Amino acid sequence: MLANLSEALRERQQEGLYRSRPVLEGPQSPHATIDGRDFLVFCSNDYLGLANHPALIEAAAEGARRYGVGSGASHLISGHFRAHHELEEALAAFVGLPRTLLFSTGYMANMAVVTALAGRGDAIFADRLNHASLNDAA
Repeated sequence: MLANLSEALRERQQEGLYRSRPVLEGPQSPHATIDGRDFLVFCSNDYLGLANHPALIEAAAEGARRYGVGSGASHLISGHFRAHHELEEALAAFVGLPRTLLFSTGYMANMAVVTALAGRGDAIFADRLNHASLNDAA
């Protein structure tokens, strides 16, 4: 089986279909340096350009000092951090709803929303160009 995998990888390389991950040489920003070359980044999710804002960096550092850097287990198993709880309450007040629920990834949010809204036997029509996590949820 491993020989088949090696051959399949060689074929993909020959066809120009082999993908590899670029290694970024600096922080999240509209520009990236990869292998010593500078690029303009159009695929970032740092929509507001705040990934390197000094106040947010300090807030993240303070959070790590206060709560550590590990999440433990799921919130239902080991508990929900006070900071997350307070953020959910503040967001609920901001949007004028009784509750909000935070997810740590878009994948988790898509899985939760789609499974909450669609039931067994429901039809979901999705565009193949949707984000993969949305199609996985569907």
